[in-house]
Amino acid sequence: MRRAKFAAIIILLAAIPVAATPTVCHAETQAAPDSSTIKVKAPRALTVFGYVQVHYRMAFKTGDDSIVDNDNFRVQRVRIGVKGDLSPKVSYDVEFDPRAPDITSVLRDAYLSLHVIDRHEIRIGQQKTQFGYENRVSSSDLFVVNRAEVSDALSRGVTLRDIGVGIIGNLKLGKGTRLEDAFTLVNGAGMNVQGDDTPTKNGWGRLGLRFRNDRADRTTRVGVSGGVGDMIETNDPLDPLDDVRIVFNRWGVDVEHDNHLAFIAAEYVSGHQTDKSTGETDEPVGYYVSVAGKTKWRAGPIVRLDDFDDDWHRWTFGGYYGLPSEKLRFLVNYEYRQRKDIVRGDDKLYFWTQVRF
Repeated sequence: MRRAKFAAIIILLAAIPVAATPTVCHAETQAAPDSSTIKVKAPRALTVFGYVQVHYRMAFKTGDDSIVDNDNFRVQRVRIGVKGDLSPKVSYDVEFDPRAPDITSVLRDAYLSLHVIDRHEIRIGQQKTQFGYENRVSSSDLFVVNRAEVSDALSRGVTLRDIGVGIIGNLKLGKGTRLEDAFTLVNGAGMNVQGDDTPTKNGWGRLGLRFRNDRADRTTRVGVSGGVGDMIETNDPLDPLDDVRIVFNRWGVDVEHDNHLAFIAAEYVSGHQTDKSTGETDEPVGYYVSVAGKTKWRAGPIVRLDDFDDDWHRWTFGGYYGLPSEKLRFLVNYEYRQRKDIVRGDDKLYFWTQVRF
């Protein structure tokens, strides 16, 4: 019944007239929006936007065990969103994932934006938590099929999105230089959870500097991030008695450099966490370094190393066609999966394509 109602909502949204020349929008939150997106402006008509990602994955028996995944086609992500302005100072953004495996994952972004502070946007509702670089950038803009392990394990709470309030913006410091700030205060219970299952709210934030040289076509960003709060780790979904409360803090640094020859991104994240039921503590740490070469054909090679704690070490090699802003893109990723203290993992080869609308 719930899925039938959701399908009806999507049909109704698709039937709403949109502007004759809709703005092409990224479906997920971008890192440190430019001032042109946060200044007071004339109201926009409702805009429908989104993207579809599909890949074919081949698995290779390179691990130390006898188990290997089947090769498969997969619709990796589908995003359908609507956004617009209620007034020059109030806008909205709602995004769905109709291919989500369960109803609780269908609703993604769902927030109001207030443009009452110069060069800043105040968000109220479900949104991405602000930490680092990779998680804050849309998956549609990355040069790799899968995010780094540290991004999934340390640079977020239970889920990447949560419910609360946030403020994102920047301040000009001089020619080509600005201070970027982004903070969120959320429940900590995760996406689409209407109650809060922990006694502490979670705070996430990033402060950074951006340096741009338009004449040289060069942009550099550096940032520091932090996170503090608690969350519930679920072991057996059918047995709530084995759930544990984790109190954590995180910190990280990120660097990005973009020019006409290459795009480089690197991030280092560390943390401290305590299991409140046993008192055990852990200090996980991880990093990644990613490089994408650029050519005049809008294609190039990519390589990334991501490492997490004591057991995860993965190289990604491949290439791409189509820059992040383009409507049609292709990626080829080969993941060499090496576990350090446990077993060798199975390598994976991905043929990935994406279309924006």
